[in-house]
Amino acid sequence: MIKPKLLLVDDDKNALDGLVKILTHDGYPVSGVLSGYEALNLLSRKNFDIIVTDMKLPGIGGLSLIHEIRKKEESVSIVVITAYSSVKTAVEAIKCGADDYLTKPINIEELRLVLEKIWERQRLIAQNRMLKEKLKDKYKSSGLVGNTPQMKQIFHMIADVAPSTASILILGETGTGKELVANAVHCQSDRACMPFVALHCAALSEGVLESELFGHEKGAFTGAVQARKGRFEMADGGTLFLDEVGEMSLKVQVKLLRVLEKGEFERVGGEKTLKVDVRLITATNRNLEKEVSEGRFREDLFYRLNVITIHLPSLRERKDDIPILSNFFVIKYTKKYKKEIKGFAPEAMGALCAYHWPGNVRELENVVERAIVLCKKNTISVEHLPGNVVPDKDDMSVIKIPVGISLKEAEKEIIQKTLQMTHGSKKEASKILGISNRKIEYKVKEWQ
Repeated sequence: MIKPKLLLVDDDKNALDGLVKILTHDGYPVSGVLSGYEALNLLSRKNFDIIVTDMKLPGIGGLSLIHEIRKKEESVSIVVITAYSSVKTAVEAIKCGADDYLTKPINIEELRLVLEKIWERQRLIAQNRMLKEKLKDKYKSSGLVGNTPQMKQIFHMIADVAPSTASILILGETGTGKELVANAVHCQSDRACMPFVALHCAALSEGVLESELFGHEKGAFTGAVQARKGRFEMADGGTLFLDEVGEMSLKVQVKLLRVLEKGEFERVGGEKTLKVDVRLITATNRNLEKEVSEGRFREDLFYRLNVITIHLPSLRERKDDIPILSNFFVIKYTKKYKKEIKGFAPEAMGALCAYHWPGNVRELENVVERAIVLCKKNTISVEHLPGNVVPDKDDMSVIKIPVGISLKEAEKEIIQKTLQMTHGSKKEASKILGISNRKIEYKVKEWQ
């Protein structure tokens, strides 16, 4: 069984050597140092799972050592050893970040029990983290992120429909993540190991779109110097995602309907009938029922595409997802640009939550990427956000409180200003201020 790596810190060389010898015999990888400075120096070069340190050390004391360790290391566990059995000493150590404490003289059996207990807890935490990551990966395998009721419903819908071969129509505004939903369906389906092919139908002329979908033979038109497979052939056995399907001409719609009905087609300029097995997922930001009633979209094709419908909400309808989405993009782009950025200042996150996001998640991603590029600190502030997101940066980031105002009035001013910034959302204001939603509701009721 793997044992945790230990670092022992004690200025009593005889006691330290004896403890190192006993724990090494128990199978622990152990390092020992005589001062807090040596411990910090070693920690900068090596990783440890548990640190056991005396409280009274030369130079930097035990409490200061714990404080310095916690500034750099969050996962390492700390056990303190003190000659004083008072509750006050133990509480001080725990408050500074220690996980447990022992009193001198050290009882070896007690130390062994503490080490085993801490190591078991660390392993459980690691296992729990892995399970959580697996659950997240289920919904984030293609970058789909969200924790609001609307998105949880989408995730359940994806899980329910993925195993089938039914056609899916995804509806939603531009930038809401329709392709991500399609990719998530594919990743959770039996076709996951087969190709996922995407084609955006908007801005393609009728002839180009037909060739992109069904391919063409050599000489089919000017410039067709060789035969070329279309997206249906590329996606054979897998999934084909057609975005902005409402932009198709009626002629292309007829050929698409035939593929859905019979699973066959001919390349442009070809005579050979090709058969494919493709699961079709389409998306549009148009009202297809209206398009059908006005004769711009075939009714029979609409019903073929609309076997299962997934409605994606706009970002305005799922504002509680803005923090989790923003931090997801921070992780993504700090890796891309090799930067050390932890997240957002409260004012910056408040501005993101208050903005109306006409471009939806795509716009948010662009704003976060821009902020990562511009930010030279470890936290993104309002100065790194574009002007349309933060129209009045001074007003957004500064609350002026006159000297001499009471704490009660200052609290009122801060909460009211934050509520203005979040357009009255108590939930968003509570996140920014770090207080409970219930407290804000109580205060607002009190002031009213």
